[in-house]
Amino acid sequence: MPRKATPTPSMPAPPAPADPVRRIADEVRAHAARDALGALALDVLSRQAKGRVLFAGREFVEKRATEHGVVRDQAQTGAGNLLGVLERGPESDVERATVTAFAVHGLGERLARASTEDASSLVARFVRHADWLELATSYSVLPFVDAVLASELAARVWAEVAQAVVDDASGPSGSSASMRARNAARLTALAASSASAAREGLAAVASTSGIDGATRALATTLHGGPVTSGDARIRGRVVQPRRSGALAVLRWVSGWALASWTVRAIGALLGFRREAELALGARGIELREERFVLGRKVGETRSTVAPQSILEAGREVRYPSLHLLVGAIALSFGLLFGGLVLFDGARSGELTLMLAGAALALGGAGLDLALDVLVPGRRGRVTVDVAVHRGRVLRLGRVPLDEADRFLGALRDRRA
Repeated sequence: MPRKATPTPSMPAPPAPADPVRRIADEVRAHAARDALGALALDVLSRQAKGRVLFAGREFVEKRATEHGVVRDQAQTGAGNLLGVLERGPESDVERATVTAFAVHGLGERLARASTEDASSLVARFVRHADWLELATSYSVLPFVDAVLASELAARVWAEVAQAVVDDASGPSGSSASMRARNAARLTALAASSASAAREGLAAVASTSGIDGATRALATTLHGGPVTSGDARIRGRVVQPRRSGALAVLRWVSGWALASWTVRAIGALLGFRREAELALGARGIELREERFVLGRKVGETRSTVAPQSILEAGREVRYPSLHLLVGAIALSFGLLFGGLVLFDGARSGELTLMLAGAALALGGAGLDLALDVLVPGRRGRVTVDVAVHRGRVLRLGRVPLDEADRFLGALRDRRA
């Protein structure tokens, strides 16, 4: 009698390896001292990025650990003691990932307590530091944004990453190899994120006119879907068109530029201003200009311009990194001359000189800090120039950046 074959029991499939980013993020959230360790890790990475150094220094780490109340016995993690890792510098990918995850958690805690303006500055500075850390070191920062931060905080970071791409790709250096590499890293991080805010950031870059073509093409490819222009309407204050070349020299030599500036200054004292709104409608570009005196509207004109009559249109972000240069010069001036005056005062025993030297040094450092913190929080408004066949150039200032990009993108599509 044939024997019945007994079925061989199937072996259970081995569990899929856990995502290391999620695993480390879960460990950070479950750590009892996560807030103190997060604040410490954020300070250390920020110092490295700001100073462009690979090691923050043992003394700095110990000082910051004392300020944040970090106790060595409570700093134990799956990658080892975090305080010890920061003191000697991380040596493995797991250690760097753990430091990064705690730093991103520290950013989230700081954003939760910050005002709206301070939060904008914090996010801008974090993105700027993440750029350097990801390009110049072995740290991988942005993958932990979605894993560690709440969705609304992560959305702010992704919006700032997209904004940084637009800002850097708009200037004259936007087509340089180094800037394209930096923007490619940012766009890749946006594409790797599953957050809707990251996808919206890709769409915003892809729909922005006037930026580097290669950067925009990469954003369009990574986005993959259709990019819409949104509401094609902008409103801003009418400002004097910029002139260059021989005409500008002639205006200054003849005195016309000075007279024109004087008239505008008197008008400003009287509360005179002109505002305009451009809307892309079915018949073309609808222009509505309003004139105000002492806050009251005294006149209004309307006209329509065909899109084919537009010679050129674009937006301008002048000197996006000027505040960093001014801050660096102020810091250098304050430390150099303040140190010299302080040294002379100490040598001669003059208290006045010592106080003046200290004031110069602190003033330079304070101005550098103020420019680094306040200016990024006030970004987001640009100037839009529209030139028509009749030789007229309409220049609108204080236009919200997203509205300007939507309008110029829709205008470009209409003229194509």
